[in-house]
Amino acid sequence: MAIDGVVSVENRHVGENESVCVEKAPEPSFPKDAVDEWPEEKKFHSLYFVKYRTVEDRAVKAKLDQADKDLKKLNLACDPITEKLRAKRNERAQVIGQLKALVEEKNHFRTIMDGKRKEIKPLQQALGKLRGLNNANRDNRGGYLCSSEEELNDVIRSMQYRIQHESITLNEEKQIIREIKQLEGTRDKVIANAAMRVEVQKFVGEKDAIQDQVKSIGVDLDGVRKDQQAIKAKLKTLETENEAINNVIVSLEEELCVVIEKRDKVYHKIRELRNKREEGNTCFYQNHSLLNDARRLAASKDVNALIELSTSEVAERFEKLRKEGWKP
Repeated sequence: MAIDGVVSVENRHVGENESVCVEKAPEPSFPKDAVDEWPEEKKFHSLYFVKYRTVEDRAVKAKLDQADKDLKKLNLACDPITEKLRAKRNERAQVIGQLKALVEEKNHFRTIMDGKRKEIKPLQQALGKLRGLNNANRDNRGGYLCSSEEELNDVIRSMQYRIQHESITLNEEKQIIREIKQLEGTRDKVIANAAMRVEVQKFVGEKDAIQDQVKSIGVDLDGVRKDQQAIKAKLKTLETENEAINNVIVSLEEELCVVIEKRDKVYHKIRELRNKREEGNTCFYQNHSLLNDARRLAASKDVNALIELSTSEVAERFEKLRKEGWKP
């Protein structure tokens, strides 16, 4: 149908033509003579374009429908696995939180024990020194050691007095001289032991007081050690539980990967089928674009361009048919 001054397009399907009619409106003017009183008849241009329908391959459609069903099933199969994974991961996060808290508590008790050991170490060393002082009255050869240098001098003087004022045999005198030499050899050790005894008594205190402190610290260490053992038992239980949860998570992740892999294959298959369907309708999409161009030119009343488009379309069609072996 033609409207004054407008180009219209009539659609037909494959095997038919699409008609494009162009109506040329008369120029508005007043008649000047008899010829102008009867203006020339309106001119119409009829142009024809082939119109294609979409092609539906039933085999491709059936495969697409089945692939869509398979995809829905696989998506539904993913949901429960994902929910289980989420629940197990939350459970693992809680266990890990408890593990971190216990590890911090364990480290705290370790710090306490290290402090107690540092505290008891000098006391134990002091007790060792005191025990050494108790044995300091004996030299390395099992002989007696004097407790002080004064005592050593007194012992030596008494021996010298015996030599000078008592009636003794020559052998006894030689024996006493040897003993005096041995005592002189212990002088440095006697002096050192005396100095150590003064130092220990000055800075550490008496043996009983030190032992009381050691016992008190030992009781504290025993308590801390018991608490630490209880924490270790809890840690072991939680680590076992965490390992079991990890095994379940790994199993679920593997199961989910299998489902996702199948789903990806279905996605790929759907894309291939859709591409195949699109390839079968290539002519339709090309023709659709052509008709849109024709409508646009008709709307803008570009008759020459529209005629050229129609001519080139017909020429291309015949050329294609000729290449395919068609003869007029």
